[in-house]
Amino acid sequence: MSVYEEAIENKAELVKVRRHLHQYPEVSMKEFQTAEYIRKYLDEHGISWEKAGETGTVALVRGRCEDCVIGLRGDIDALEMEELNKSSYCSKNPGLMHACGHDGHTAALLGAAVYLQEHREELSGTVKLIFQPGEENGQGARSIVESGAIDDVEGIFGLHVSSSLPTGQVTIRKGVMSSANDKFRIWIRGKGCHGSAPQNGADALLASAALAQTLQTVISRESDPLKPTVMTIGILQSGTAFNILPENAYMEGSIRVLEEEQREVNRSAIRRMAQSTAQAYRCEAKTEFESTAKVVYNDGFLTDVAIEAAGKILGSKQVGEQELSLGAEDFAEYLAVCPVTYMNVGSRNESLGITAPHHHGKFEIDEDCLPISMALYIEFVYEYFRQRKVM
Repeated sequence: MSVYEEAIENKAELVKVRRHLHQYPEVSMKEFQTAEYIRKYLDEHGISWEKAGETGTVALVRGRCEDCVIGLRGDIDALEMEELNKSSYCSKNPGLMHACGHDGHTAALLGAAVYLQEHREELSGTVKLIFQPGEENGQGARSIVESGAIDDVEGIFGLHVSSSLPTGQVTIRKGVMSSANDKFRIWIRGKGCHGSAPQNGADALLASAALAQTLQTVISRESDPLKPTVMTIGILQSGTAFNILPENAYMEGSIRVLEEEQREVNRSAIRRMAQSTAQAYRCEAKTEFESTAKVVYNDGFLTDVAIEAAGKILGSKQVGEQELSLGAEDFAEYLAVCPVTYMNVGSRNESLGITAPHHHGKFEIDEDCLPISMALYIEFVYEYFRQRKVM
């Protein structure tokens, strides 16, 4: 029986695990119950593990050679948003939802861990399975790296379900796979006053509204049109009453690029525009940046391994080249340790009405993608050791 056939036979268990996790989503870096569930599951199947930070877990499956170590990564956190689905397994934690498929990644990686443990005598080398917290806020991969738990890993394979791809298809590319992302926060301080005498104040709300529009010129006037850049302002808060000029305003957003060197160019422009726009309205601005993701760069050799593994499971015609994307991932943090590669796995099924995009209240996955994901993890390991000629 092939790896994929065994994974299909294990689908009921994968679905059970995934739906349990879906009901109990937890916010980034506070996935305490999720981590407890993962560790208990590993214990029940005799798989050793170690903590990597508070909620990160690195499981270990030892093969014949402990000097050759390959890593598999699945993320475990959810999003701070309400679920709009009415399924029997929808979120029981108000304001939290697995709206990106990390519950599926965790289930598939647990399934792969059990399979690899049961077949460990067949493994030429050793496998570390990384159950990573905090992907959504960009802190989790860094915490795994800083823990030292994967210092001996020589390559890491990660995957992500994709609502843009039908189930049964996967995409990957060599080189740049996803964008860098900077989160920015801007505080604008003015002078509050009664709305009947605006000349006595400095309107922070008006300044922030003007800045929200001005910042879009970072794309149209500050960036090379041949180098994709995306700006999103997701939070704009100001005011407490209808007849008072607000003294303070707060803005939060992100800017994404495909080249690391463009990040400082954008930061400089945002700082300059925030300060000058605020001054035009007799206000002051303070700007801070946080890097939530670096550019994910897929290693050539590891990508060839992933393509070969996926072809064995789905057939080569179902393995496509991923288009350049400005989606961001903290997976690039692992480049500080070793080369990586990252693959998108189709989870869309129009016949079942599973079409909602990621980060949407009606997001869902076609659970047929679970055995595919499990098999991809496992087949990647076998193919890696085969191509590395580990004896």
